[in-house]
Amino acid sequence: MKTWYNSSWNEVVKKLKSDFKYGLTEDKVKESREVFGDNKNLNLKNKNFIILFFKHMLKLHCVLAIFISVLLIYINNFKAAVFLCGTTVLFVLLYAFKDYKNENRLNKLRSIAPHKADVVREGKLLTLNSEELVVGDIVYVEKGDIVPADLRIMQCENLKVKESAITGDISLVEKYETKIEDKELLPSDMKNILFKSSFVIDGSAKGIVVAVGENTEIGKMTENLLKENHERTLLEENISNIINFMSKIFILCLVGIGLYAIYGKTSLSQFINLIFIIYLTIVPVHIIFIIDILSFIIRKHMKRAEITIEGLSSMQTLSEINVLLINKVGALTKESMFVSKLFCGENIIDADLENIEENKDNVDRMITIGLLCNDANVDRDGKVYKGDITERAIIEYGRKNFLYKNVLEKEQERIFTVPYDGDKKIKTTLNRIEDKYRANVVGSVDKLLERCTHIMKNGMEVEITLKDILSIRDADLALSKEGLHVISFAYRNFNYEPSVNENIESNLVFVGLMGLNNPLKESAIESIDYCRRLAIKPVIITEDNKIAANSFGKKMGILNQNDMVLSGVEIDNMDDGDIEKVVEKVGIYSKISSKNKWKICREFKRLGYNVAVTGNRFTDLPSFRASKIGIATGKECTQITKNMADIFIKDKNFVKLLSLIDKSRKLIRNINNIIFFNLIISIIEFLSITTISVFFKHISVDFTKILWINFISLMLNSLLIYSQSENIKEHAYDKVYMDKRIFNRFTSGIILYIAYVSILLVAMFAIEKNKEMVAGKESLFAILYISSIIFSFYFIEIKNVIKNKISLLIFILNFILCLLFFRNFYPNYLLSLTKSMWNLKIMIIFLIIEVFLIKFIKGIYIE
Repeated sequence: MKTWYNSSWNEVVKKLKSDFKYGLTEDKVKESREVFGDNKNLNLKNKNFIILFFKHMLKLHCVLAIFISVLLIYINNFKAAVFLCGTTVLFVLLYAFKDYKNENRLNKLRSIAPHKADVVREGKLLTLNSEELVVGDIVYVEKGDIVPADLRIMQCENLKVKESAITGDISLVEKYETKIEDKELLPSDMKNILFKSSFVIDGSAKGIVVAVGENTEIGKMTENLLKENHERTLLEENISNIINFMSKIFILCLVGIGLYAIYGKTSLSQFINLIFIIYLTIVPVHIIFIIDILSFIIRKHMKRAEITIEGLSSMQTLSEINVLLINKVGALTKESMFVSKLFCGENIIDADLENIEENKDNVDRMITIGLLCNDANVDRDGKVYKGDITERAIIEYGRKNFLYKNVLEKEQERIFTVPYDGDKKIKTTLNRIEDKYRANVVGSVDKLLERCTHIMKNGMEVEITLKDILSIRDADLALSKEGLHVISFAYRNFNYEPSVNENIESNLVFVGLMGLNNPLKESAIESIDYCRRLAIKPVIITEDNKIAANSFGKKMGILNQNDMVLSGVEIDNMDDGDIEKVVEKVGIYSKISSKNKWKICREFKRLGYNVAVTGNRFTDLPSFRASKIGIATGKECTQITKNMADIFIKDKNFVKLLSLIDKSRKLIRNINNIIFFNLIISIIEFLSITTISVFFKHISVDFTKILWINFISLMLNSLLIYSQSENIKEHAYDKVYMDKRIFNRFTSGIILYIAYVSILLVAMFAIEKNKEMVAGKESLFAILYISSIIFSFYFIEIKNVIKNKISLLIFILNFILCLLFFRNFYPNYLLSLTKSMWNLKIMIIFLIIEVFLIKFIKGIYIE
C-alpha cells in the first residue's frame, strides 16, 4: 500500500483530487476508474457442475459401463443394464459433487465482501453498490458496517474495528485520523487506515478511498491465495486411475473373447452377457463403493473426537508430511502465562508476595501501569475475557496484590490510547488521576529505554544513568535466557491534559521489568520425541524474542548443534534465495508475520518437503495454500479458516495432532491393503469365471451372485481389515503408493496364491459339473466366498480379531451372510454337500491348503 498513513488526511484528499465536503464529480469518478480500476470484490472462476460430471463420465471405465449398458438393453437384459448404468451414474455424481465442493471452497471468501456503501458525490449522500466505489470517494461508515474499500480516515469518533481477516489481530483495534510518522509499517500498525472487509464494532468514521479491488490489502491477499497452487493428494482420483488401468486390461481381454465367440459360434446374447460378467469381475468398481463407506465411517469417528476432515484424501496427504509448522502457544505450552520474575531498582526478584516488600512502590506502579494499559475485559464475576495471555497474566497478578483492573479504571479514567506500533513496539494510554494526567507505557525493553530520561527507585524519580541502562539490559538478557517473556513499564506525569497529537511517549520514567512464564504442557517434551519418531521435523513459531526462543528450543531439544532461530525482521531483509539456504536449519521462528510464514512454507515446498502448517486466522490461509496440508486449530479459529482448511482440530493439543498423523499412516497403509485385497479377489473372479465360461462353454453366470460377493462379502472383509488399523506395523519412512504402483505388491507368492485359488475354483467346478451344472456353480461361488474370507487374514491376525469385539462381530456376520447367500441362491447346496462327504472332504482339504499357503506367503513377505 502507498504510504497514505504518512500524510495528513488533507494532503491525501488533495493528492486524490477529491473534496472533503462534496466528494468527487461524475467526471472525476470516470477518470479515477480509468486510472485505478474498479472495486471488484472477487473474481472467482469455478468449474460448472455439469462440466465436472462429464469429466468423470468420460473416464474409461465409465464409458465402458455405459457402452455395455446399451448392449444389454439391445438384448433386453434390462435388469443388468439398469444396475450397471445406475451405479456408474451414482459414482460419477459422488465424484463430481466432491470436485464441485473443492472447486467452490474459495467462494466462502465472498462472505467477508461488503455489498453497500454510503458515499458523498457532488455534495449528495448516496448509497451505492460497493463495487461502484473508486479511489477518491468520500465514504461514511458506522457501527455494524463492513468497510467497503481501503480508507484513509479523515474523521472518527470512538472508532473500534475488527480487522482479523486482514491483519490477523483478533482483538478490537482502535483507530484514529492522525498521520503516522513511521516510514515502514505492517498493516496491523496502520491505525489511521480502515481496511476493506474489516468490521466496524463501535463508533463511526468518515474516510477517503485510497485503494480499490485487487489493490486493497484484502484484494492482494486473496489474489495471492488464488495464485498459489495448493497441491492436493486425491485418493479418489488414484483409485479411479487404478480402475481405468484394469479397464485397459478388460479391453485387451475383449479381443480374445471376441475371437473365442467367433470360433465357438457363440450367440450375440451370450457374447454380450459374457462381456458384462467379465467387466464386473476384472473392473473393480465396487472399490469406489467400499472406500466411500469407509470414508463415511472415518469422518463420523473423527467428528466424535472433534476433528473435521474432508475425506480420506486429507488423511492420505497428512500421512505423507515430513515438516510440521506449529505455534508454540497451545501446542507445546499452555494458553496462559503467569508473572514469574521482576526487576526493580537493581535486582531480579521472584514475583512471590514475600519477595516484593522492599520494592513495593515499584511493583505496585508496574502492576498499575499493566492494568491501565490493558485491553482485556473483566466481567462482574471477575472472569477475564478477550485480551491476550500477557494481559490476562497481569490482571491475575494484580489480584494477588489486591489491585483490580475495574477499580483502577474507575479511579483513573482512560482518555485515549496510542496503540502498539510495529516500529515503536510500545503501547500507551493516557489516564486522568484526579486533576492530573499520566501516560502509562508498556512494551519492548530496548524501544522503551530509548524514551526514558528517569528511573523510579524506591518510589522516587531519579535521572537514569548509563549504569542503570546497562543493568536493565543485563536483566532483560538474564530473564530472556530463562525463557521468560519480558515486558518493560514506564510512565510520565502531566499537570495538564495533553492531546493525542502530542508526543507523550518521551521523557519517560522507567519503572521495571516483568518476566512472564508460559508454562509447558506436561506432554511437551514427549511430543517433540514423538514427532521425531514419526520422522517429522518440528518447526516452532513463537512471539518470544530470539534469546528466549533459543533458550526454549534448547530446553525442549528442538535446537540441535546446527539448528538456529530466525526472526521475522531477518526474513524481511532476506531474498528468497537466502531463505532457501537456511530454511532447513531453522528450528524456531521468532515474531514472524503471516507473509513470513507463507514464504517459509513455499521454500520448504520448493525443496521437496511435504509441509503441514497450523493456524486459526484468515491471514494463515496463504500458508495453508502454499503447504501440502493446512490444519485449522483451536476453539477461537475463525469460521472461514475452518472452511478453507483441509483438517480442523478443535483441541490444540500437539500430541493429539501427532496421534492423528500416526493414525493416518496406519489407516492409509490399511486402505492400501483393502484396495490390494479387492484387486486380488477381482483377478481370481476374472480368471476362474472366464476360464469356466470359455472351456466349459458355460456363460450363463447370474451377475447378482457376483454383486453379492463384490458389494457385500468383500465390503465386510474390507471392514474387517479396516477394523484392525491400530494393529498395523507402521514404518515411519515408508511411503504408501495409492496409484498403479500398487501392482508392485504382486510378488511371486501372491501370483502363486492367485493361480492356486483360480485352479481350485475351476477344478471344483469341473468335478461338480459332471454331476450337475448347478452343482458346479454352487461349488464355484462357495469356494470363492470362503476364499475371500480366508485371504483377508493375509493382512490381519486371527488373535487380534478375537480380541476386538467389532472385528469379531464383522467376521461372524460375514459367515452368517455366507449361509444366507446359499439359502437364497442355492437352497439345496448345503444339504447336498453334507450328503456327499467325499466332495466335502476334498473342499475342506483344498481350503486348509489355502490357509497354509497364505500363512507361508505371509511369513515370507510380511514382517
